[in-house]
Amino acid sequence: MKFRLGITITIIGMYIITLNVLPIPVFAAQTEEINLENALQTAVRENPVLNVIRERVKVAKVELNGIALLSNPELGTELIRGNHGEQVVELTKTFELGGQRGHRIQMAKVNLEKVNLELTDGIRLLTKSVKIAFYELVLLQEKLKLAKEIISHNQQMYEMAQVQFESGDISVSKVSLANIQLQSSLREFASLESDLLLAHLELNSLMGTPLDRKWTAIGGFPAKSKQNLTLESLNSHALTHRADLKSQKLNGKLTESAHRLAKASIIPDLSIGGIAEHSAGESGFGVKFSLPLPLFDRNRAEVNTSKAMKVLDTAAISKLERQIMGEVMASYIMLKSSQTTLKYYDENLLKLLNDNLTLTRSAYELGEGELLELILIQNEFIKTRFDYLDELAGYHKSIVKLESAIGTSIELVE
Repeated sequence: MKFRLGITITIIGMYIITLNVLPIPVFAAQTEEINLENALQTAVRENPVLNVIRERVKVAKVELNGIALLSNPELGTELIRGNHGEQVVELTKTFELGGQRGHRIQMAKVNLEKVNLELTDGIRLLTKSVKIAFYELVLLQEKLKLAKEIISHNQQMYEMAQVQFESGDISVSKVSLANIQLQSSLREFASLESDLLLAHLELNSLMGTPLDRKWTAIGGFPAKSKQNLTLESLNSHALTHRADLKSQKLNGKLTESAHRLAKASIIPDLSIGGIAEHSAGESGFGVKFSLPLPLFDRNRAEVNTSKAMKVLDTAAISKLERQIMGEVMASYIMLKSSQTTLKYYDENLLKLLNDNLTLTRSAYELGEGELLELILIQNEFIKTRFDYLDELAGYHKSIVKLESAIGTSIELVE
């Protein structure tokens, strides 16, 4: 009895020492705190892809504002030397007929609207990517916290197994088993640290921040959504709000304007000019009219091309609508699956596992439990906690994908 008590006291002493001096791997780089809102604001402001689209918006505005009201007049002169030298000066101005300038302005307006919609759609896609990257960072941080706890407990378990072996209570194989558990938890921690580096890199790439910057995600996962959603309402909402679909539909307007411009171009431009002529001491003035005759070239190529583009635009819209509904359905199925799976990880189950592990550890520390039993229960605890974190992150990622699929927050779905 005294021998058993001595072992117990030694184990407890080593347990306390381990808590104070245990060297646990730590992700040592200096990190900065960031929440999801700041991450999104930074990404929208600094993301290189969005900045390229913003420059395209500027170009589209310049193109619209650069459509001149009138074309420049043309000045021509002829000078002939000789006994009867003469000089002819012509000033001509060409006028477009058929409303061609109006069609060009309409096309430039539609193009500007399209580029703005591309910017909106780019923000949609970027928001999806940033949220998923942020939640992945949160997930890895939580896993690393759990991994540190497991390393600490495995280290304690290994130290206690060594003491029990020296006292003759367990075999060397059980000491090796405890060491294997410790090494396994250290490998898992190292793997998670590598994943964390990649998560930082992904988030920095999206945010446009220095690629080597380290972040500590704060705020965790948001509260679970309680809104009842139907596939029909989600599809209807998506087809109304998706910016890429709106942009695709604008292609129809652009093609229609191009068709009208092509037909208007059949009407020849009218040139009106004034002529001044000076010859042998005499001067004369006149007016010149010029109108090409559309006998051979009636712009058939552009007219027929624009007609064909109308059919193509209709097919493209139909294809995109089907693609959007497919994205909505896939995201909806993922969300429902995550909701169902999370129900198996209620607070009672996690608390029961934690209490069971605590009791088993206490029994082992007092010499009343078996090492193998503790390892089995701890492994089940680890697996369940890791699975729960994966499912929780998967649930929030599925909401992000669904919101990206419908083009707005799910809170706006009626």
